[in-house]
Amino acid sequence: MSRVNIVKRIKSDGRWKMLSIPRNSKGNYDWNALPDGRYYVEWYVGGTRRREGAGVTAAQALEAQRRKRHELEGRQLGVPGFESAGEATKKPPLHIAITQYLEQIDALKKPNTHRKYEAVLNRFGEFFRDRSSIDAISGEDLTRFVVALKRDHKLGANTVLHNAVIVAQFLKRHGRSGITRELQLPERITSLPKEYREEDLGRFFEACYDSERVLFSTFLLTGFREQEVMYLFWSDVNLQLRTVRVTAKPELGFYPKRWEERQVPAPAELIAELQKQTRRPNCQFVFPSPAGNREQHMLDRCKAVAKRAGLDPAKFDLKTFRSTYATRMLRHGFDVRTVQHWMGHKSLETTMRYLVPATDVHGKLDQVTIPKPPQKSDTARKSPARETHSSRRGRPARTVTSGARGHVAQPAS
Repeated sequence: MSRVNIVKRIKSDGRWKMLSIPRNSKGNYDWNALPDGRYYVEWYVGGTRRREGAGVTAAQALEAQRRKRHELEGRQLGVPGFESAGEATKKPPLHIAITQYLEQIDALKKPNTHRKYEAVLNRFGEFFRDRSSIDAISGEDLTRFVVALKRDHKLGANTVLHNAVIVAQFLKRHGRSGITRELQLPERITSLPKEYREEDLGRFFEACYDSERVLFSTFLLTGFREQEVMYLFWSDVNLQLRTVRVTAKPELGFYPKRWEERQVPAPAELIAELQKQTRRPNCQFVFPSPAGNREQHMLDRCKAVAKRAGLDPAKFDLKTFRSTYATRMLRHGFDVRTVQHWMGHKSLETTMRYLVPATDVHGKLDQVTIPKPPQKSDTARKSPARETHSSRRGRPARTVTSGARGHVAQPAS
């Protein structure tokens, strides 16, 4: 039987060490003899020692040992497919692994995705710059990294979670898929979606120039993302059918989110605005830059209009037009599944976040007041006895003599 040992990587006196698993008096592995760490299997091929990760539990280590023994036995017996068994190539240094992974992301993902991955993994590589390889990073090290993101880099809880997901994908690609399962992460904060008030939108569009009115009407009445409007071609607009589409532009490096094209019906008011938009000769963009290329300063123009309208520019951005579109469509009675398609959301749960209570409710709320006590009359209500006495005041007194029933009383002289 091929010899495969189990070793454990632990931290002792501030240094990482590889130690063999001690055995008890019966000759079995004493799994509790060493502190927490990560298991590895170790074997020799051609006089060279090989080693690879074997999990964090005893069961995982024993399973890895069993599999490796079968691989090595298959090689010794000449079984086809096992010619190179046990000759695991040495993993590249951490910074090389990050560079190679980012090259794959750059080739397969969109530019924005690559920029996010690059920022996260460069921060990850800088934190572990003293580690020789990915296998030298433990679960405890990853917990320290998460704490540093929160404490030193001042990142919010949701941003920390996003960083952890990207790091987990990177580690999984390099054979460390289970290392993040026990990682302690902050709770996700679910914030309410932002939306513009009708009054503020009225002031905003009143301050728009003609070209700006068409641009921001498109954001408000389609729910498109910034790049979806930036790469909007005239061929995507059908004025007769009153539809606007999001389509891929491979020649420009633009692809819809999750690679899904979609078509959104446009209100008559938006179609009327688009008909007023001047088409530049030999230009496919609906909203081109002054040079005829794609417009990349839409956010700056949005904040300039808000400032011109006397509104707070810090509260105006392009993404809030999108969330305002979603809440308005849902409040106008469109079903959630339809709005999900129009928004291009992957899950129905994401769309349902926009089922929020209305904000412009103070007009009706002001009609709900604190109950007031009933108004008192000018003259205080009198008791029945006093009312009877007052009603007799001023009338001639009558005397009643005893006698037969029905005797009429005579007035006093």
